[in-house]
Amino acid sequence: MSKDLNLNQGVPSLHGNRAVLEDSESRDKPEATVIPVPDHASGRFPWQQVVVGANGLGSAWPSGRTKGGKLRSASIITIESLPWEVLQQIFSYLDISSLLCAGCVSKSFYQVANDNLIWHRIYCRYFACKRNAWKPKGVAIATEKLSRITIQDCPTGFWKKEYISKCAGLGTRRVGQLLKSINRYTGLPSKYKEAVKALGITWIIVLRERNGKEHVKEQSKAYFNDTSATLCWNSTVWPSLTSLKALYVYGVTPLFHLSKTLAINGPRRRSLFAEYDLTNLEKLSTYVGGDKLIKLQCLYPGMLLGCWQEDGELAVIIASFHCHQLIEKSTFGSVTCQYSPPPHEPVLDDIDPEYGLHGYHCHIALHNGKSCFMSGSFHNIFCRKEFIQNGFLQITVISSNKESQHSTISGNLYLPWNVESLKGSIQHCCLMDVTVLDEAEKPFWSVSSPVALHSVSTSTIRYSYLGERQAIDYEDPEGKVHIELMWLEEEQQYYIVNLVLYFIVKKINAWFATNY
Repeated sequence: MSKDLNLNQGVPSLHGNRAVLEDSESRDKPEATVIPVPDHASGRFPWQQVVVGANGLGSAWPSGRTKGGKLRSASIITIESLPWEVLQQIFSYLDISSLLCAGCVSKSFYQVANDNLIWHRIYCRYFACKRNAWKPKGVAIATEKLSRITIQDCPTGFWKKEYISKCAGLGTRRVGQLLKSINRYTGLPSKYKEAVKALGITWIIVLRERNGKEHVKEQSKAYFNDTSATLCWNSTVWPSLTSLKALYVYGVTPLFHLSKTLAINGPRRRSLFAEYDLTNLEKLSTYVGGDKLIKLQCLYPGMLLGCWQEDGELAVIIASFHCHQLIEKSTFGSVTCQYSPPPHEPVLDDIDPEYGLHGYHCHIALHNGKSCFMSGSFHNIFCRKEFIQNGFLQITVISSNKESQHSTISGNLYLPWNVESLKGSIQHCCLMDVTVLDEAEKPFWSVSSPVALHSVSTSTIRYSYLGERQAIDYEDPEGKVHIELMWLEEEQQYYIVNLVLYFIVKKINAWFATNY
């Protein structure tokens, strides 16, 4: 320990975060205490000292003085320069959320925040067996030291990964029980809404500008139907649509489910659900409908951009996603890659000459998220070989010649929108969900998308329905949907008089291992 410092020659003072030595003009300064600081590499003391003044502030410099009696230039002491054991003790008092945040500060903090001893204690706090057999004190001390050595032998971050994996496993097992119950009409989990809530899944959108800047918008509302989820994002401040390059939809889940506080305010995990190119909206989007304030542009799959009629800028964003593999896509993907489902393994059948052409089940729903206009299930629909034309398999669900199959739609079709204090509805458009099950009642084709009504002309006169004839058409890389409707003015409702599904033959051959 060096002698007391004569403050007549110089005192330490702090400006910002730096310690600077200044010559003192006053001789009546309070005395300071000199504290040696150990060298981390060698563990020795004398190379550096800390001076603590009466005001509690301190600075550090190498021990010794120059010939003129002045102190050598000061060096800075930061929290990162503390011994590993001290940092480890400090970090052990942090909660899980703070510990993860501290690991993002610097490389040295990352090493301490991933320390196996810290995470092993956290793991044992929640998951380890509570029963402890009595041991003599000497044996307990030796066992603890040995266990520390064993824990530190594991790779850095091992117990952190174990804890996170265990937490994820708890949520998966709980949700697995909810997903066991299957709806006989849709072939999908009947309690998927409860499963989404149990996992705490929400959805965010990220709007990326051409210069790389990103804008994150949290989900405003979510509506769940039997076969789809309708999501809305409202905001008063949107970036300019012309400056945007891409739109990303992420499923977001809390990393830890053991605590409600951690689940709400703690770290969250992103899974890329869908991405959309916004560089050329005129070519990539289709016009759905509009009113005096808003016009809707549709992007495949299931994305609606609501833009102001006046300037064409964003007002609201609505998405409709089918619930088939909704949870997997929202949780099992990464920040950059979407979830890739396992490949389908076809079941071979050499006996049936029309294998893959019959035994289908179809469930269709027309809704706007809040209200359902029509929902129906159709079983044992089929197709003949002669109806395979132009690379498509045609299956008639509702025939225009069979009035007993015709179905009604309650009221007008419309899509509501809401932007802060403004709200409205766009007529003659809605959301359509189509779920097709194969002969084994497994989901074969699933669709959830915005659709719009359009007028059609026909030379056929039907005396049973005297009204305007309209149609809904949808197409994606795997199939098409064609619906014809008749509007009856007296009854103020639509009748579905024709419903036809088209499947691409390549999909049929790949699914059933056939060669049509």
